[in-house]
Amino acid sequence: MKYAICTLLLFATLSLHAQKKERWGYLRDSVTNEPIALASVTNTNTGKTVVTNASGRFRIDVAENHVLSFAAVGYFFDTIHFNKQYLLQDTIALYLAPLAHSLGNVTVTTKGMSRYQLDSMERRAEFLQSTVGYKIPTFSQANSGAGIALNLDRFSKREKTKRRAFDFFESNEVQAYINYRFSPEIVAKYSNLKGDALRDFMQQYRPTNAWLRSNTSEVDIMYYINDKLKIYHGK
Repeated sequence: MKYAICTLLLFATLSLHAQKKERWGYLRDSVTNEPIALASVTNTNTGKTVVTNASGRFRIDVAENHVLSFAAVGYFFDTIHFNKQYLLQDTIALYLAPLAHSLGNVTVTTKGMSRYQLDSMERRAEFLQSTVGYKIPTFSQANSGAGIALNLDRFSKREKTKRRAFDFFESNEVQAYINYRFSPEIVAKYSNLKGDALRDFMQQYRPTNAWLRSNTSEVDIMYYINDKLKIYHGK
């Protein structure tokens, strides 16, 4: 009996790993069609985050029905539900919509606000508007990059749906904050890394939100990068 249980567990584990597959994708600006470099791509089911390269290209392990979320400085969030439509594609093309103030369409009069704060305010306003009356958008087949998209078919209660949507939005804000604090400009400045080396370093040594919230200055980031560089170059 014990052997049978172990055998079943082994097959279940192998089946789970067999479902996962490394996928390639491109992330682009929905207006200019230009690649979005060093954006974060997160598998919300596994918690794994990768970073796009200079061409907007990324690769990540994903299985059917997983959810991938995308965050970049100056852009709305977006997600895809990795269903059969994407399973049939060797490489997936995805787009993020730029925020209005990033397009120069908004005059910002508030002083003393960081780029992240401005981005967050605009994203939050769009999100709250979309949730009025619980009218939260579902996944779009076209993935237009218009903002957060969430498949709500699995939820039956409106309050549960609303809580899940807010939790999902906040998890994306966490990734956006990390992108802002651990930016390619700052990392390149203190590491002298470029190109793929810069992307690999940023992906491998991406700090946690908790650490960044506790270490709020650029000097903290500088020391963090210097410490990680010793490990990076020691390999």
